[in-house]
Amino acid sequence: MPTIKTEVFEIDRRYLLKLTGTMGIGATFVSPTDLFAEGACEKVDTTPPNVKPEQAGATLQFWIDGLHFGPRSTLKSRANVTLFMNLKQSTASYVESVVLLDPQNFVVGARYFDASMKMMDRNFVPYVRFENVELDHAATYTCIYSVRTGSNLKLYTAKIEKPQISTLNTTFLPQTMRNDFQTFLVGNIANKTPGLITTPFQYYTANGLSLHCARGRVTDMASDGSSFNVNIDFMHADAGTNHYMRYFIVMDPVGRLLGFVKRAKKDDPYVVDGVAKVVPDANGDLTCNVGRITENQRVDFNVPDLQIGNIADCPYVQFYTEDSYDAIARNMIRLR
Repeated sequence: MPTIKTEVFEIDRRYLLKLTGTMGIGATFVSPTDLFAEGACEKVDTTPPNVKPEQAGATLQFWIDGLHFGPRSTLKSRANVTLFMNLKQSTASYVESVVLLDPQNFVVGARYFDASMKMMDRNFVPYVRFENVELDHAATYTCIYSVRTGSNLKLYTAKIEKPQISTLNTTFLPQTMRNDFQTFLVGNIANKTPGLITTPFQYYTANGLSLHCARGRVTDMASDGSSFNVNIDFMHADAGTNHYMRYFIVMDPVGRLLGFVKRAKKDDPYVVDGVAKVVPDANGDLTCNVGRITENQRVDFNVPDLQIGNIADCPYVQFYTEDSYDAIARNMIRLR
């Protein structure tokens, strides 16, 4: 998933409210960069410069569905933008508002929170989703998270430059997955545009949709997300040693892992702790049960903690199926 390192500014909350008032769609927001230039706020030192994505408050993770027209049509592109920042909510300090600004600092979208609004996953601020917003693929947009601590605000700012459709690429993918997807996600001479785009399907080779699409359903989920089961259909039967259903992956709205199954070889039944993950459905067709990522998987695939989500926090999940030869397919399941 795409990520951006944030800049952090500190300002008196009362002064900012005096400047901006109540923010609504189309309102103008005073840029923290402009305030800093005028000496009206302080910039918080976030050194060292190469902050790691798994460090708290270091990065904004985002996912964009849409923008498929780009420069190819006079029809203005609209998209859904989902944001995640690992900032924690408490009575002493919490994210109060999130705004998305266009290049002229007009508000494209705004969300408001209080201390009680938080994820089950380590009390992070919930996902922020702006649906059906108009985005210019050649423009730069600014996202600002305001964190209230008493009468002070910290403004975590990040710029989304020239937004494009998001891709499932090597960013934050566990190294083992990255190696398995070397050609498709990383790219080589034969594949100059790597990454899975957010259309429902994409092929390695010229094959049809009928045998290469993702179909699945949530069959079980604990209220706290401690367990779940996403039952995903095989795209097709195993066809050969190098052409078989290999990966079944469930991710949160910004591409963090919720669970996955990797089959090692053709006809691999994939049984874990005596439980069959690959099972026939009522029609005898094969399906795969994907549950919450296990500790062994986290260690074996070297998955950073921050790149693991909790399904109970997700308004929807995205899931992928991949057949190791022809195609990788994506779909979504809404949970609320």
